[in-house]
Amino acid sequence: MRALAVAGALAMTLCASADASELRGPARFCGYSPIIDLLPGEKITTLEGGIHGGSFRWEGAFGSLNVRGIGWAGRPDGEIVEPPTDTKAGRFAQRKVNGRYEVAIWNGSHGAAYFNSARPLTARQIEAIKRVSLFEEGQTPSDCSLRTVFSWD
Repeated sequence: MRALAVAGALAMTLCASADASELRGPARFCGYSPIIDLLPGEKITTLEGGIHGGSFRWEGAFGSLNVRGIGWAGRPDGEIVEPPTDTKAGRFAQRKVNGRYEVAIWNGSHGAAYFNSARPLTARQIEAIKRVSLFEEGQTPSDCSLRTVFSWD
C-alpha cells in the first residue's frame, strides 16, 4: 500500500512539472527571439531551448503553431512578402519545408522566427503571426511578464 501511495505522489509531481512549461495569456511572452502579446485563452508550451534559440508551441483561437525562435540568425530563405521596418518584422511567403508548412519572420538583423504546421497556415494564423515582434541576443525587451531564460544547467 505504501508503494502505491509513493507511486501516486510521484505521478502527481510529474504531472505538475509538465504544467510548469505552459505559459498562459493575457501577458507579454518574450522567448528565444519572438515577443508575443498573448491574448486571453492563448498559451505557450515550451519545447526545447539552446544557446541561440529554442522552440515552443503557440495555441489560441487561430489554432496551433510550432515556433522556432533564433536570437542570432541570418536572413531566412524564401521570398519576402512584407519587408522588415524599424517597428515591424518582415514576413516571408509560406513554403513547404521537410513536409511541413512554414512562414518565417525576420527583423532585418539577427532575430528570426519560424512558424510551422502540418497543414497550410490559415489566414487567422498569418494574422496572429503579424502580431509577433522580435528581439535578438544582447537585447532586453521590456514589459515581459513571461519569458524564457537561458541556463547552462
